[in-house]
Amino acid sequence: MKNVKVIFDRRKMAEKKGTGFIDICVYLKEGERKFEIVGSSTPDEWEAVAQRNGVYGKVKYYENVINAMRVFGEDMTIANFNKHICVSNNKDAEPSDNKHLYKETDQRQSFTDFMETYLNKEGLRSGSRRNIQVVIDSLKEFKIIKTFNDLTPVNIRKYDEWLHEKGDKSMATIYNYHKKVHKYTKILWRSEMIPSDPYNHVQFNRGSNKEREPLTEDELIILRNAELSDKLTRVRDLFIFMAYTGVAYADMRKFNFDTDTEKQGKTYYINSTRVKTGSKFYSPILPPAQAVLEKYNYKLPVITNQKLNDYLDVIKEELHFHKKITCHVARHSFATLMLSYGVPMENTQRMLGHKDIKTTQIYGKILKKNVEDRVVKIIKKLK
Repeated sequence: MKNVKVIFDRRKMAEKKGTGFIDICVYLKEGERKFEIVGSSTPDEWEAVAQRNGVYGKVKYYENVINAMRVFGEDMTIANFNKHICVSNNKDAEPSDNKHLYKETDQRQSFTDFMETYLNKEGLRSGSRRNIQVVIDSLKEFKIIKTFNDLTPVNIRKYDEWLHEKGDKSMATIYNYHKKVHKYTKILWRSEMIPSDPYNHVQFNRGSNKEREPLTEDELIILRNAELSDKLTRVRDLFIFMAYTGVAYADMRKFNFDTDTEKQGKTYYINSTRVKTGSKFYSPILPPAQAVLEKYNYKLPVITNQKLNDYLDVIKEELHFHKKITCHVARHSFATLMLSYGVPMENTQRMLGHKDIKTTQIYGKILKKNVEDRVVKIIKKLK
């Protein structure tokens, strides 16, 4: 059995969230096993991320430490091992997320500095990094949780109250802020850098997300026919492609017509794997989406997710739409469009690449609500 090895997704998070942690597992003897988080990644990229972050160099260093402990007859305990890696001046070893990164757990260390240092090593996508940085900035603005010493249940509750008092976030958004902060308090606690995780002693209501509002077919037609500037036209076209294929932004970004499609009859289908979950999907390229592909010679324009959503907001204002228009809304619109034309729930699930049909059923509830709303209006007009 190897004494030091790199493992991925020990906590089985990747299937649900799309990413998992990369850990170094140090086995010293029975009952003396140490895990050190060294990054996070998707299932397909974790080995490359580990290589890029110098993880394998650290593994070799840890193996040398263990061999030295054996030579000198030291007791193979985590405490003894930590003493060696804490005092080491080995320049080849990358800084880890354990005690020696911050000089033996000085409780006066900055918590937001720790979060930013760890964030810089995680190799997250730009959108995920930006979302976490927003939370870090909110903690800096809060000004009460500054050091490790400040990570108490009382201060976490004060942070929650402060977020609510600002009045610019939903309960679901605030809950997600706490999830991101908890991720780092948990890392500190597991690394024995703080005496306890404050989130183990508090509980917050998740609240509910706003109900999704997909565009109706009539609204999609208005969008398709709208006269827009060249830049907004490209943005609109990408939205239409997503709305008439059901692909998420990340899957559209990596879409390659030559390798990801197959033709059945007169219709092309996207046969691919979702970036976020790794699940397979098989979705038609409906005529409006096919027209977009032909317009751009089967190579879609490249626009970042953030820019795309920003410009979609501009289009919303120009067309006087009351519904929010985002990349997610395009996918939702496709789902409800399929269900409104009688496509079975199981087939819609396959098109969207949902692992759980309960996710697809959300769109069925939206469709049901739309039907009920229309019936109410009809009843009011009946004579």
